[in-house]
Amino acid sequence: MRKTLLRYVIPSLLVLVALAADLAYPPVGRPLLVASALVGLLPLAGQVAAEFRKNKRIDLGLPVVLTIVILLAFGQLKTAAIFVLLILLGGLFKDYIVWKVQRSVEGIAQALPDTALVRAGGGTREAKIADIARGDIVILKAGSRVPVDGTLLTESASFDESVVTGESRPVPKKKGDALVAGAIDLSEYAEMEASGTSATSTIAQVKKLVAEAQSRSAPLSKFTTRYAEATVVVTIVLCVVLFIATRDVLQALALWIALVPVVFAIIVPVSTTLGISLLARRGVLIKNAEAVENLTKIDTIVFDKTGTLTKGDAEVVGIASAGAMDAPEALRLAAGLETFSEHHLGDAIVKKAARDGVAPAEISSPRSVKGRGIEGVHEGRRVLAGNRAFMDEAGVTLPEAVIADAAAREAQGATAVFFAVGAEVAAMFFIEDALRENARSAVAELRRMGFSLIMLTGDSEPVARKIAGELGIEEVRSRCLPQDKIARIAELKAAGRKVAMIGDGINDAPALAEAHVGIAMGLRGVDVTLESAQAVLVSDDLAALPEVIRASRRIFRTITNDLVIATAIHAVTAAFVVAGTIGVLGSTLLHQASSALVLGNTLTLFRLGKAGKRRADRAARRGPDPAP
Repeated sequence: MRKTLLRYVIPSLLVLVALAADLAYPPVGRPLLVASALVGLLPLAGQVAAEFRKNKRIDLGLPVVLTIVILLAFGQLKTAAIFVLLILLGGLFKDYIVWKVQRSVEGIAQALPDTALVRAGGGTREAKIADIARGDIVILKAGSRVPVDGTLLTESASFDESVVTGESRPVPKKKGDALVAGAIDLSEYAEMEASGTSATSTIAQVKKLVAEAQSRSAPLSKFTTRYAEATVVVTIVLCVVLFIATRDVLQALALWIALVPVVFAIIVPVSTTLGISLLARRGVLIKNAEAVENLTKIDTIVFDKTGTLTKGDAEVVGIASAGAMDAPEALRLAAGLETFSEHHLGDAIVKKAARDGVAPAEISSPRSVKGRGIEGVHEGRRVLAGNRAFMDEAGVTLPEAVIADAAAREAQGATAVFFAVGAEVAAMFFIEDALRENARSAVAELRRMGFSLIMLTGDSEPVARKIAGELGIEEVRSRCLPQDKIARIAELKAAGRKVAMIGDGINDAPALAEAHVGIAMGLRGVDVTLESAQAVLVSDDLAALPEVIRASRRIFRTITNDLVIATAIHAVTAAFVVAGTIGVLGSTLLHQASSALVLGNTLTLFRLGKAGKRRADRAARRGPDPAP
């Protein structure tokens, strides 16, 4: 607020005082007009200088600065002051919009308690939220807010996440499910393990993205940048031509005022900020206007499977011994090995051991092979867990009966993880991962919107085919390593396709970065997610994906309409100037009238949040997708 006061409010008041003084007593008013115009221009001039100093790029505020300087140089002091006042009011309005849409986010942060109960030793202690570390066990009482992102330890609980994700219904959670900071515990009592800190929480990331969206240095879309640059060049040429033809410098100045793209310095950032901020309140984070434009161009959507189309909460549904070792011993060794793995299938084995009360074995020298498996040493013997390709590479013998058994179970939708000791397979773990509740409806909606849909997964072909068949995705590639996903996306791009990749924020980071638009599910691995993805679905709900695309189209369409309105009025104003009908003052007034009309059109974006809320409410009433 203090920054807004210094940048816009005080300079605006100075301009108004100068204009009043000029009307009452011009000898005093004229110097005040010059001083107030220069003071009001300082923030914009500073932005132009900073952009050139940091990025060696000409900021689109430069034409506005030149306009004011030229007006002052030619003695058009009142016109220059009015121009500066309108620019200041535009900046003030932009800050007001940001403040308005940020209130809910700030409200969540302020609603969080200063302290939370944390288990310590045999009892509990009260700790400041800023001091809660990853791995701390936090106690939640009925009605309290989750202080940081974490994982539920209680068998089941219910939470109100509406203030963070926009979900209008209480969200049931079971042990192991993720909790977002700011959610309200609707249960009597619950415990959670902190998976992050207050600095990396969902709330902190929403605030960060909204702040980036409102940043004056946030890039405009490629289209608006090219349009503005072309407009400046055309304006300069036309002004020179008019001056040569008429030798009237003031009329050439009037033409410059009529055509200079001030709208880019005021209205376009407002549109972007408003649209992105409203989506942030709905649990959808989009980085900037470039990402908005990219989302409007995509024609192909590539899905990861695990954690994207499926819940990512895999469970061991069966263990088959493949040698002399019994299932509990195989589970003990495999759980000890998978403790060092970050793969979701390995996590399922560790959770299975915990549920069965099996203590993981001590493993030394662990080594992961990304996308294939993990190996280590137990009591001098090599132990391995992974897919068939990993076993083949390690020289592990897989009997035909084991291969046949694995194929049969995979045909039913389970994924087989082989566990071996030395060169012989000891057991197989069969793991299943259920479809997300809204996966079918979201994929069907995207298909109706005309997108080509592709699934790339590291899972086996039978499992991949089964999931793709249930969802109606025609192209599916299985056994994909991270580099395979990148290669396929590169092929699509080379063929002229505009590609969006949607996956989790850690395992799929390279593929997200390779696509024209990377969309991350949830905030797994916050730093990596925000680095590699242009959009993040905080709600971790596929149903939000069609909404993101529709909203991006709406935002970009609004910006395009703004440009059409402004260009049409500027063209008419320019025609009046060339005809000699109006001069500098008339050109200024018509130019600012165009800004007012564009502003009115921009305000229609407030409907964006209401439309998204109505769709969410309808989805809530419908409930989850029916079983096939």
